Amino acid sequence: MTEETPRRQELLDTAVEERTPQAFRAALNELRADGLSYDKLVEIASDIVSEGNAPGFEMGVSGPAKGTWLNALTVKGRKAERLPDWRYVELLVLAYCEHHVLDEDTRDGLLVRWADGYTACGGRPRPQYRRTPESQSVNTAAARRIRQPYAIGAAMAVVLAAGSAYVLWIPASETPPLSVDDVSFLGLSTGDYVFTSTMKLSGSQVEKLKNEDYGKGKTFEDWFNENGGVPAGFRTISLTVSGRSKKELRITNIQILKRDCAPPLTGTFFLNGGTNGGESKTRTLFFNLDDRIPEPTDENSEPYFARKSITLKYGETETIVAFVSANERSCGFTFRFTVVVPGHKPVKREVSNDGKPFQLTAVAQNFEEQHPYDHYRAMYVGGVAAPVGAGIVPADPSTYNGDPQSLAAP
Repeated sequence: MTEETPRRQELLDTAVEERTPQAFRAALNELRADGLSYDKLVEIASDIVSEGNAPGFEMGVSGPAKGTWLNALTVKGRKAERLPDWRYVELLVLAYCEHHVLDEDTRDGLLVRWADGYTACGGRPRPQYRRTPESQSVNTAAARRIRQPYAIGAAMAVVLAAGSAYVLWIPASETPPLSVDDVSFLGLSTGDYVFTSTMKLSGSQVEKLKNEDYGKGKTFEDWFNENGGVPAGFRTISLTVSGRSKKELRITNIQILKRDCAPPLTGTFFLNGGTNGGESKTRTLFFNLDDRIPEPTDENSEPYFARKSITLKYGETETIVAFVSANERSCGFTFRFTVVVPGHKPVKREVSNDGKPFQLTAVAQNFEEQHPYDHYRAMYVGGVAAPVGAGIVPADPSTYNGDPQSLAAP
């Protein structure tokens, strides 16, 4: 199922990942834009201040003027290079809760969440909202009721930032709300691969690959994976998840966390000329590893979770196809799901390749050059890229240009 996701929620998650004042300001302004014009914000905030319910503001005076709010929430210019004063953040959250008639527990929960984001971006909220490495807690009624850390598997979900910790809280006794049931790979039966080292195949090995003899019960992909091959250009990963929460959960974001990025691998290139395997009838998200922070997009290159989320009832299953591409770099990566269960803080669930990062490399080629593959130390051509009936054949990367006539063995 799919439903609308508050944009402010996604932006605050992004701010925690980016840890920048600009990202935090963008999220805060989106909170304001949810039902509060600047004039309405001035009106409600002034009432809160005059009644003495706004920490950091003098009782009985008017609240911040419209111009002050514009400066506090701007995402442009030098002002956006630093966080707004915490008292404006807290007052905006209070005004938001007042406007939407939210109860005390919800208000406290929102303040804790925004304080966490503020801390992650390098700020210092009021002392009662600060988490410290010693206490890992905040002193509010809502926080005291959810003091235990939530564990995913055996590990607590923690994001360290600015000497403090951004901790996701939910009772540890509860079952993880999202189950990852299957991770598989699609569309790689004729994909391209790169090995980090120089590989010289024997005549018998070439013959076996030509005859699709990858070993008993083994596939094309199994052979490359077992021998250390890294998919090149793209890979398509199928993630099957299911709900394990008694309450309907929402997946509000799926991010890619990159690791150990470097220039494209240039060892041995296996060019098979594969495609992505055609269109998928399942939900497909697109990621670009060349982006500083890869965010999922839809088939129209629009941010997927800007207006959507994925909902799962208990026992309900969803298969998500992640099409990941790279044109510039080689990276390891994992997926991070943001899961929201009503009444609890968001939960982060990381998905890896059997405990290891997934791997993907860009193809080290330049078609503007006469010999686009000469960055590689060795090369083989097979699949639809090879001459009909040839199977897999060696190529000299210093002379091969895609024309079968240039397939002279090194």
